[in-house]
Amino acid sequence: MGGRGRRAALPEDGWRPPARLVVDERRVLVRFTSEDGRTSKDFDFARLVVGRELQVAFAVAFDRRTGPSGSRKAMSSVRATYDVLRRFSTYLAGLVTPPSRAAELTAAQLDGYLLGRRHLRTLDREANLLSHTLRAVEGLSERFAAKLLTDPDPTRSRAGTLHSYSQAEFTRILAAARRDARAAAQRIRAHRALLERWRAGQVDRTADQTGWELGLLLDHVERLGDVPRHPNGPSPTKMAVRHGGIRYLMSLIHLPWQDAAAFVVLLIGLTGQNGGTIAAAPASHHRADGDAGGTATAIVELSKPRRGKRRSHMDVPLTALPDWLTVDPATAQAVTAKDELHSPFGVYMLLLELTGPARRLVGTDRLLVSWACSGGGGVGGGFRVGLVKQMIPAWGRDKAIPADPQPPDRQPGGPVVEALGVLEVSMARLRLTYLEQHQTAVAHTEQVLANEYLGRNRGNLLTYQRLVARVLDEQVATAKASTLLATLDERDIAHARQHPSAVADRFGIDAPTLKRVLAGELDTVLAACVDHHNGPHAPPGQPCRASFMRCLDCPCARATPQHLPVQVLTLDALAARRAELPPLEWTRRFAVPHAQLADALGRFTPETVAAARAATSENDRRLVDRFLARELDQA
Repeated sequence: MGGRGRRAALPEDGWRPPARLVVDERRVLVRFTSEDGRTSKDFDFARLVVGRELQVAFAVAFDRRTGPSGSRKAMSSVRATYDVLRRFSTYLAGLVTPPSRAAELTAAQLDGYLLGRRHLRTLDREANLLSHTLRAVEGLSERFAAKLLTDPDPTRSRAGTLHSYSQAEFTRILAAARRDARAAAQRIRAHRALLERWRAGQVDRTADQTGWELGLLLDHVERLGDVPRHPNGPSPTKMAVRHGGIRYLMSLIHLPWQDAAAFVVLLIGLTGQNGGTIAAAPASHHRADGDAGGTATAIVELSKPRRGKRRSHMDVPLTALPDWLTVDPATAQAVTAKDELHSPFGVYMLLLELTGPARRLVGTDRLLVSWACSGGGGVGGGFRVGLVKQMIPAWGRDKAIPADPQPPDRQPGGPVVEALGVLEVSMARLRLTYLEQHQTAVAHTEQVLANEYLGRNRGNLLTYQRLVARVLDEQVATAKASTLLATLDERDIAHARQHPSAVADRFGIDAPTLKRVLAGELDTVLAACVDHHNGPHAPPGQPCRASFMRCLDCPCARATPQHLPVQVLTLDALAARRAELPPLEWTRRFAVPHAQLADALGRFTPETVAAARAATSENDRRLVDRFLARELDQA
């Protein structure tokens, strides 16, 4: 250490960590402490209305589920685990012959408990939580243990099962969230700029009394996280009231909970991550792109505790929209690459900016920090780190986003509020919609995706299939309308040997350039570029920086038979990815270049294409792999 710093304090000899499970003559207690050490709570199992032996058995199972090797790490999920055991204990105590020990628990008791709660929309979640927790109980009968490894109650009604939003509903929800996020950014940025001018002495008190007073108030709000108040009470000063009051002034510098909810909606809708994972996201991140141009990417360490000790922490890349992408994958809407609120990276970085002052006041490294008046939306007063479950539904009720018209034969059991024509916004449904549209696992296995999410949500399958078909038609139409890749065939090559100027004129270039094309001196990947500094994808005189995939419809591109091996390999690779990617993702990313390449190869005879495929080399395959991995794209 070079003489700097000091030794870390070490525990004294004989020190032992405090016990999590305490069982003595009076107590059956489990102490839970969060992974960051900030919160802890004692859960009293002696209060459960079952016999002592079952109290201890349930406490031991609870300790296993919530301890260092367990999967319940968040305080909210730990509380839910205790609550479900408490409710199940109350049910058991009310039976004619209550069980007194773990070996007396039966499948009939579990089914009876769940049957009494079948009216709840959260029944699936509760049944799954109880089943997994009971698996950790020692001394179960073999028959009951086998029951817990299957669906706890496969006969129950699934009328309350979660359904995803339609594509149109999902688009409306994200659009409403973007409007709120943009308005918050404009408001806060404008007033932080005013505050900087005020602190620099650039707001004249005489010439602009109102602006100067507002700057004074904003300085107080930014430094202290509150408005000026009367010395003898909690009421704001007359100046603060004159300039809009507590809620308004705080929202000029700090992010209100309503706007924070909009950002959470966007991050779930753009990443498919759990709401709890988003709420616990850190502000610290790694810029994988080095902030040096190209597609911006932030690597963020997210945590999903129920994935278990070894897999709970995930390094997740949040990327911006690349320059070549013109359609938002989440909404199928045309966007520009500079729209920060259409990409996970843009939303994350904007939220990081807007919550900076509050993060400093609270002293946290968490991304999500918001402010609320006391009782606002049921989220509590003052600054809040993370979120509470009420925030997202309360935001949705405030927005009153219209639902799709319901068909006359609508099945009962959907959310009541949607029956009135207004969407109920929930984090679970946002995530389910993302998973359905992208058909890809996010922080879970492919098996969980298929069985727990998609397998139980078939309501919008037809809508998804129609969306894929529509997007495919649009992409194919785009390919047909684009400029066809100018291609010299074998006859053109033979003619060029005798009459180079004539062939050059026919392909819009001069004879020296044609010679360089045939010599391979101007090769990119899929073709040759005859005018690298005057293409349509860069300002005149500037070198082209577009993806080499854009050569397929570029007027500066010329292809020859020597490009066939790479073109064939690329077409085959794009076709192979069709089986690996969700249909909608493949359609949006690769349908156009696939159609363009198929058209280019269609100008040659099948024998020529087959010969090109047979002539591919290891260097060709390596080139195509790097090309499709975007390693060849220019910064």
